Amino acid sequence: MQIDRRHFILASASAAACAALPLPALAAKAKSPVAVKNPAALAGVRQAVIGSFAVGFLTERVDRAKAGGGLMGGGFGGRSTAKSYLAGLTDADFIAATEAAYAAFLDRLGSAGITLGDRQGLIEAYGTKVKPLPNGEERNLITGRDDKAKARVFSPAALGDPVVLMEWLGLLHGGSFDFSFNMSVGQASMAAKTFAKTSGQPVINALLLVDFANAESYGGWFRNTSAVNVKSSLAAFPDVSQLTVFAPGGKVGQVILKEPVAMGGDYGTFEDTTGGTAKTVETISNVIGFLGGVGTNKSRKYTMTANPDRWREGMDGLSREALARLTASLTG
Repeated sequence: MQIDRRHFILASASAAACAALPLPALAAKAKSPVAVKNPAALAGVRQAVIGSFAVGFLTERVDRAKAGGGLMGGGFGGRSTAKSYLAGLTDADFIAATEAAYAAFLDRLGSAGITLGDRQGLIEAYGTKVKPLPNGEERNLITGRDDKAKARVFSPAALGDPVVLMEWLGLLHGGSFDFSFNMSVGQASMAAKTFAKTSGQPVINALLLVDFANAESYGGWFRNTSAVNVKSSLAAFPDVSQLTVFAPGGKVGQVILKEPVAMGGDYGTFEDTTGGTAKTVETISNVIGFLGGVGTNKSRKYTMTANPDRWREGMDGLSREALARLTASLTG
């Protein structure tokens, strides 16, 4: 089974306008693949306790682009929306991928010369105020200014259900207010800080967010057209995937992916699954008429149906590479 390599374009303008999309600047300054905060908290780690290890798998994402109409006004703008879904995988696939990622994490810590202490004291510090997410629970996310997603969050069996930290709040939150959840994440971080101080052992935590699609958008206030280009992908999501370390001295060190860690390969099929009626209507309204002054909105649905064996193989490589980047700043 081969991936459909077409790029699916959603546009509120003609195909000619889409063909003229500007290219990224070729001379863009190279960026570091990670951002490091409080590097002193990451140095000199010889024995540590793992607080939380969580993997979020995106199962649904909504990407949007909007044109403001330029000098002609909002009536000439249009909104493009792509809704993408992940299919073909079971809980067993997600759990196996999580366990493999955790094993890779332990290997990385061992290679850095870090031995792991007993985490029972940390669990006691969590007490009843820290309420882990049920393993596999789906959470709403905000992945950009206008883009939304859903992800299922898993933790390895050795650690129990995933504990979410205050430093991850908003990443696994989705922007809605949840008093109980907010209280739990605050208590989790406070308990980890207290344990690190009293035990003299840093508390190491890792979060990976895995994407199944990639979207590029075109639009803006001064544009008459908008478009969303969606294609299959397997990548660790940047700005969310991170390593968080609570040091005994009270500092919190973080290593955050700033560039996606992507794996090339054939992991399933990526198809346009928009209903037939919607396709017909949107094709008719695809072109904005300047004389008519009527903007059009356009939407599409896509489904990535993964091949479980190939997907899990890709996940093994992805998690190892992402965790290698996140742990590279740890020094024993």
